[in-house]
Amino acid sequence: MINAVRIIFALISLMVLNADNQSIAQEVELSSNQDFQESHLETTEIFNSAEKALIHSNRVFKVCNVIQQASNDASIGIVNLIAGKSGLKLEATELLPWGDALEGLNAGKCDILPWATKTLERSQFMNFTRPYVRIKRVVVAKKEEPYIRDLDEVSDRVFAMLRNNYAVTQIRKTHPNIEFVYVDTVQDEIDYIQQNKVYGTIVSLYSAANLFNNEKVRELKVVGVLPSIYDDIASLATRKEDSALHSILEKSLIATNPRLIDEFMSEGAVVSYDPDVDYQKYWQVAIGVVLVLLILIWWNRYLKNLNAQLKESQSKLELLSVTDSLTSVFNRLKMDEVFTQEIEKSKRYHSPLSVIMLDVDYFKKINDEFGHNVGDNVLKKIAETIQAKLRTNDYLGRWGGEEFLIICPSTNVTKAQLVAEKLRTTLAKTDFAPLKRVTASFGVAGWENQETQESLISRADSALYRAKDSGRNRVCC
Repeated sequence: MINAVRIIFALISLMVLNADNQSIAQEVELSSNQDFQESHLETTEIFNSAEKALIHSNRVFKVCNVIQQASNDASIGIVNLIAGKSGLKLEATELLPWGDALEGLNAGKCDILPWATKTLERSQFMNFTRPYVRIKRVVVAKKEEPYIRDLDEVSDRVFAMLRNNYAVTQIRKTHPNIEFVYVDTVQDEIDYIQQNKVYGTIVSLYSAANLFNNEKVRELKVVGVLPSIYDDIASLATRKEDSALHSILEKSLIATNPRLIDEFMSEGAVVSYDPDVDYQKYWQVAIGVVLVLLILIWWNRYLKNLNAQLKESQSKLELLSVTDSLTSVFNRLKMDEVFTQEIEKSKRYHSPLSVIMLDVDYFKKINDEFGHNVGDNVLKKIAETIQAKLRTNDYLGRWGGEEFLIICPSTNVTKAQLVAEKLRTTLAKTDFAPLKRVTASFGVAGWENQETQESLISRADSALYRAKDSGRNRVCC
């Protein structure tokens, strides 16, 4: 079981959405340096007068303390991390099953609900911040069950699920034949599996990772990972009438360093359960049992070393699959994937998106006069130089030959043009010995509402050719 869980952890990144918050924070030009992170948010200008009045009121805001496998303090902990520096007075309720927490928010028994997934129905009476984390969902079943590739293989089985869990709605759309039994807590789900009342359960990887810290679940394991369409996308929810509170939480989330959320989530997602033998039970037994114990210890260490090798190999394979072998930046396949994701984000959040396409000037001449080894080194140096000048949320990839593509989320075309001009100047001043000088031409285009990826690339490509026709070593939009 521990092998399966660790290998799954090697394959899956726990957090994917936090990068969204980082790019949005840059869009509204909030400082993200260390001094800002340590400062008190209410002393900045991000809150309006109504929000400041609410912060300075005597009202204590109750956090719906949803039961989490990670820790009894996980719910109040994530809210404190995001909103603690805003000045809001926060207090956790008693531990609540998810269904009771959802009802408690509606009934006014608590004010802030973490781990909430935004749905059309809930949006009628609740406000949601932008997501602060995106977590894979996994299938947990008994140890003897085989691993599954998708839910089609278990569409005739029965699953135990938490009441009001949005995952049920998602799964019913694609697998209407799967049956569900509803329970109040993750522990209830475990009990149902162990008592053979159900085949398994579907939980977030955050819950599953901490589930295996419990010695009572030795006979359970992760048997499958669901596709990204079933991911658990978590926001902070408030009642509709608490609009000022919602705005404070939204601004606080934007101002929160995404790395802090990563660290918080990973603290609760470390599989520390290890089926070691209880040595005390064997201290007074015969030499034969001691020998068995030593063999078990050796075997356990062997498996750990094997798991480490598997994890390292898997990481290398994953990196190779998305990386250009020459320049070590993203390849075209990965850039196509990023393109699709960023266009969807721009549609959803109505945020700008721009692309920069660049082509090395006279590159064929470089290859012909100096050889392909020099040409390859030029491409490597260009990729390295550009990557060092980009923001952490920008994407650089080799589009083909001597062409590179830069995707700039939350950036309008005017700002993208400034970025391109800065890169053009930097390359022109960079030492490319034995060459005297290497320059590049740039084409910039901004995404227009409902525009396809192909159309945006075509406009950037046309701008690039205008730069070439105008004499090279310039930026055109």
